Amino acid sequence: MPTLDYIVTPVAAGAHRLRVVLETAVEAGAPVELVLPSWIPGSYVIRDFARHLLSIAAESDGEPIDVVSLDRQRWGCTPGGERLRVVCEFYARDESVRAAFLDDTRAFFNFTSLALRPAGRERDGCRVTLEAPVGIDDWQVITTLAGEDIDSRGFGVYTADDYWALIDQPVAMGTAVEYVRFAVRGVPHAFVLLGSHDADTQRLAADLGQVCEAQAAVFDELPAREYLFFAQITANGFGGLEHRESSVLQVARNALPARIEPQPGQATRSSAYETLLGLCSHEYFHLWNVKRIRPAAVAASDLQSEAYFRDLWAYEGVTSYYDDLGLVRAGLISEQGYLDRLATLATRIDRTPGRHRQSLAQSSFDAWLKFYRPDENTPNAVVSYYGKGAQFALGLDLKLRVETDGALALDDVMRELWQRHGRHDAPVPEHGLATLAAELSGLDLSDFVDAHLETTIDAPWADWLRYFGIEALFAPASDDAALIQGRLGLRVGSEAQPRVAHVFDAGVAQAAGLSPQDRLVALDGVEVVGATLAERLRRYPAGAVVRMHLLRGDELLLREVTLAADAAGEWKLRIDSQADPDAHARRANWLQGVHAAA
Repeated sequence: MPTLDYIVTPVAAGAHRLRVVLETAVEAGAPVELVLPSWIPGSYVIRDFARHLLSIAAESDGEPIDVVSLDRQRWGCTPGGERLRVVCEFYARDESVRAAFLDDTRAFFNFTSLALRPAGRERDGCRVTLEAPVGIDDWQVITTLAGEDIDSRGFGVYTADDYWALIDQPVAMGTAVEYVRFAVRGVPHAFVLLGSHDADTQRLAADLGQVCEAQAAVFDELPAREYLFFAQITANGFGGLEHRESSVLQVARNALPARIEPQPGQATRSSAYETLLGLCSHEYFHLWNVKRIRPAAVAASDLQSEAYFRDLWAYEGVTSYYDDLGLVRAGLISEQGYLDRLATLATRIDRTPGRHRQSLAQSSFDAWLKFYRPDENTPNAVVSYYGKGAQFALGLDLKLRVETDGALALDDVMRELWQRHGRHDAPVPEHGLATLAAELSGLDLSDFVDAHLETTIDAPWADWLRYFGIEALFAPASDDAALIQGRLGLRVGSEAQPRVAHVFDAGVAQAAGLSPQDRLVALDGVEVVGATLAERLRRYPAGAVVRMHLLRGDELLLREVTLAADAAGEWKLRIDSQADPDAHARRANWLQGVHAAA
């Protein structure tokens, strides 16, 4: 079988240019269509990577041939001989985890951004030559591609089984590289620090090993031959993207664990570090759920257009449920710490009016249109399939545990999904998780599932907590943001002169005519600066009518606002020490170890 041979060269770091050459055997005289993906799996929005293509040229058996644009991501040519050579240059300055970046300190790229493929030859084997950057001598390569003929720094020839395998293997290059190595179930793992840092790498290795083991225990199988966390160290970045044997993370430098010992009374792990561990836990769970337990719509996609499906919550929401659950099961956060995280999530969703407008199934379907393109009205228009999906997964898990008297849990459903689908790379049909949960439990879940996925009623997470010895309380919050949202119906920025970020539906500010981007100048004739807005609001009773001066563009406006009574609410969860022993036992089974069916 012919191969697709790629050569990737960082040709001009200062100009952020990568050259990519494709060489392959072709049929003389037969037209060839060349295709570049328009989106990357795991990030459900059209990204039009072709917009960064600077030039494209082709030759066949050494003779130049014309290349014609067919649409925004396809090109056509007709080779006159039996070899085709296509040379592209790309502008690479996207610092996210999804595309391609090059400067004189480092390089990172996904092949979805750079590698054109001949249409219809996606299953051909791929060979990739990674060349050292022009004029830079001390870089090394980090990738999960299989090396065939590489030097001590990692430059040379790599292979991939086919094009789909190639685009699931990101590549990083640079100088400030450190591998933090550990093993899980005999499989080598590493957290690869890409950038300067002062992290306690021993703690990092120990904690990540526990997190990964907790997630592997859900499926009782670890299918990777190796696993890398590519950690791009930044000033304040956060985010990740999953791959089949790796994940790419943006990590704030201060989120890494410090080498100094905590003072007496201080938490062992900082909040920022716990959040980083949660991100790692999330991306690692995707090794099974998304990368191998795959939605049928994504598996069938050629990455040229959207792949719509209505249960994205089952992949991102369920994974979001398991990310913090993995931390408590790994012993890295306490049970109360986990409940605090659930309460924070519930509070955030409760303060999102869009949950009354968009169902969880519609949120999944609309990801391509709305989730990745937020604007000032987003909180009124959408609900996150990550957050509300995690709440539904929690509710489903607790319902299964209670109504089967401990015989079944979501762990069992995920493990069976792995056995039936992920282990054999058999795509999951839409609604596959919900259907399997009903089959395994013997429960009629149709009304439960329809109500919570197809309507806008709240996810059922709080209904079941009392069976696990947990009290759920909801009351007005005391923080400034909650006060401003509850009494005004606004969210403001942190500028010295507060700028309106969001105006919430059905709030008093919306009724009074305030708009996003308005700058708040004064309240009843007294200047509003920074935190003084919340301080002033605390001085007024419910129903008070206040005069607000604001700047809209360069025009000074006056609006009268009738203040609401209370701050926005918040959830608090706590363990009920008076609960019966059975409830405590259920909680221990849920939070302290993977469920084993009776």
